[in-house]
Amino acid sequence: MITDVNKVIIKNFWNDFVSKYKFHVITAFFLLILVAATSSVYPYLIQLVFDGLLDNKNNDWIILPMIIAFVAVIRGIAMFFQIKQVSKISLSISVDIQKKLSRHLINTDLMELSKFSSGNHVSRIMNDVILIRDGFERSINNLIRDTLTIIALMSYLIWLDWLLSILVFVIYPIAFQPILRIGKKQKIIATSLQEQMEIVTSTLTEMLQGIRMVKSYNLENMEIKRSESVLNNLFSKMFNLVIGRAKILPILEILGGIAAACVIGLASYRVSLGGLSPGSVVGYVTALLMIAQPARALGTFNAVLQEAVSALGRIYLQLSTIPKVNSLSSAPDIKLPKNKAPTIIFKNVSFSYNKKSDVLNNINFSINSGSKVALVGQSGAGKSSIINLISRFYDPVSGEIFINKQNIKEINVNSLRNNIALVSQDTIIYNKSFQDNIKFGNLKAHDKKIREAAKNAGIHDFISASLNGYETIVGEGGNILSGGQKQRISIARAILKDAPILLLDEATSSLDADTENDINKTLEKLTKNKTTITVTHRLSNIINSDQIILFNKGKVVDIGVHEELIKKSLLYKKLYNVKN
Repeated sequence: MITDVNKVIIKNFWNDFVSKYKFHVITAFFLLILVAATSSVYPYLIQLVFDGLLDNKNNDWIILPMIIAFVAVIRGIAMFFQIKQVSKISLSISVDIQKKLSRHLINTDLMELSKFSSGNHVSRIMNDVILIRDGFERSINNLIRDTLTIIALMSYLIWLDWLLSILVFVIYPIAFQPILRIGKKQKIIATSLQEQMEIVTSTLTEMLQGIRMVKSYNLENMEIKRSESVLNNLFSKMFNLVIGRAKILPILEILGGIAAACVIGLASYRVSLGGLSPGSVVGYVTALLMIAQPARALGTFNAVLQEAVSALGRIYLQLSTIPKVNSLSSAPDIKLPKNKAPTIIFKNVSFSYNKKSDVLNNINFSINSGSKVALVGQSGAGKSSIINLISRFYDPVSGEIFINKQNIKEINVNSLRNNIALVSQDTIIYNKSFQDNIKFGNLKAHDKKIREAAKNAGIHDFISASLNGYETIVGEGGNILSGGQKQRISIARAILKDAPILLLDEATSSLDADTENDINKTLEKLTKNKTTITVTHRLSNIINSDQIILFNKGKVVDIGVHEELIKKSLLYKKLYNVKN
């Protein structure tokens, strides 16, 4: 049974994804009609063959086998092109859904993305779309082809003998009542199964990403138990789904057998009275048996449809999330003068990730053009949140942020980010070449610029000595690189981007002292003629900053240079002594 909500989902699915393939669907529909029509011809031809065999004066039975073979060839060709056409449409639609969902996820706010694991999102793109594709194919093949086939065969049965057909009309509809009830349960089970699939995908992804930590702490047995637990739950839910499907076929088989037995008994009685010819009985039973297969397919179709609609509903729920951090297409680009770094002002800014407790509470400070500013404080004080807000990964709950007196919420977000270069402790390296990884800083950069950036970042010699130089593939997550080499690639990107605002978020926190000193020298070159904001726990790195802003529990508690703060701020002095 299709509810009103499901009708809306299916209508949206048609408008959003299927309608563009309308011509292909129409072509498939005509092929389906041809398949159904040729199917219904078989019983009539078999009737003529048997009547011809029993009638010695009729020689048509010699030609009829040739006609049957010809019909079979036509039906086989039509089925091939019909299956090919439907598969092409369903695959195209599933890829369109995956593309749209991928685009949506990429443009989704970090706040929304962080609510679910990456495995959850991957599961929707892969597993849910498979269910939708299966449901669409079954809708075409079963709902249309099999329905047309049943209608054609039933028309033949009625034409042949209306009295026998009454039995079929009475028995088969009875079968669909329990099948519809099973379908409702299948939808609930399917939803639960997909949620478990997300848990499995998330768990396995998390386990593989943290495999070094797992091995270093001898946690293999714990992870094996965890993975086995989620897989056992997956088995349980999948088995429940299979059991639901398994109930349908026996119901149809039993009722189909009862219908066939009743028809054969009544037909035999009518033949003995001379009301039917033996050939008519054979043709009737043949048609009845042929109806059984599409009827079974229609029986299982409801369960598959419920699973597909459930998956489609989950995807539409995902697509319905509207980014809060966005800008109107008419929003102007940020206007920054050339060769002059911008100013940055925070005015009464408050921010929260979960709306329960403020990470930042009424923050006020200003950063002069071209200055080097350090944000310091204990972990969780809100320093990295400042970086996130300037980049508009998030928007403040209240207050305003200005760059050169322009409210960043009123300018084009892409324009804003084009003027910001970020180097963070979470260095993202793709399974691509050195060249490609550095080029992310500026996709239009020529090879010469890329190599200059690599030289300035101190990574050029290492790249040149690699097997294929700049074309060397660095592996998943840059697994052939050290932490320092990854960080230098990140710095090379920032150099290549050459943005007027530079954000350094714990850029050297995971490095050893020697590597850190080398990279700090590189960063010193990078900060020239830029407005630079540095977040760090190692205060020895920022003692020469033009301004140091001290945070504590989401508030700015002091501002000054190192010499001033070390004298007047006990918190700063404590942090400096602890971290150095």
